[in-house]
Amino acid sequence: MDKSKQDPGLARLQQAKLDAERAKGRLSSTMGALQYRLRPGNLANDAWSGVKEKSGAMADDALQAVKDRPVATSGILAALIVFLARDPIRAVVSGLLRDENDQDLIKADLSKKDDNYDLATPVVAKSVHEGANA
Repeated sequence: MDKSKQDPGLARLQQAKLDAERAKGRLSSTMGALQYRLRPGNLANDAWSGVKEKSGAMADDALQAVKDRPVATSGILAALIVFLARDPIRAVVSGLLRDENDQDLIKADLSKKDDNYDLATPVVAKSVHEGANA
């Protein structure tokens, strides 16, 4: 039978089969690529690469900001250091300002328990009949 006289329906069917096979091949290729990209190791590498790029850009931006405003950066850094070292600084300043006459004073530290001193209110036993004026 001559191909030029072939049934048009049969030609369309063959073309549809050919198109389906091509689509199936493209789908298979796409699925393979998707499986490759979704492997945990590949996902972790992609994520790490993104983090490195972003952190590098952030570090560059921070460095440029410090170069642009050194006085403000120094002030912020000094405030942070003072905040972190506030307890030792307070101890040094209070030691410098302490009067030598204060050495003889007895001081009560309510944050520590001492068995020799009871800073609680004394309990007084009174009967109901005695009242407040007794």
